[in-house]
Amino acid sequence: MLKFLSGLVVGAIVMYTAMHFHLVRGQNGVFVVAKVTSDLSDVFVDIRGFTVEDWKQHKPLAAAIIQSDRSEVLDDATLDSFREGVHSVVDHLFSKD
Repeated sequence: MLKFLSGLVVGAIVMYTAMHFHLVRGQNGVFVVAKVTSDLSDVFVDIRGFTVEDWKQHKPLAAAIIQSDRSEVLDDATLDSFREGVHSVVDHLFSKD
């Protein structure tokens, strides 16, 4: 009976954490961000390769990151994506075919 009750308590703690926090992996490590809405979406998200289109699909995550004063994470990912896009356009324009 003790195993059942301890499993119940651990499960409740895990569910509460999953419903109220995002676990985000960024360029500078892993950090926890409080969710804007209580649901089970985006419990763990690796944002290292996110593009602008990815952020459009994860708007609640972006809002939670901004509210937690970690908005520099958004800038880095978007800037990297933009920089890669510019490099590919420049490479295409100046390539010798």
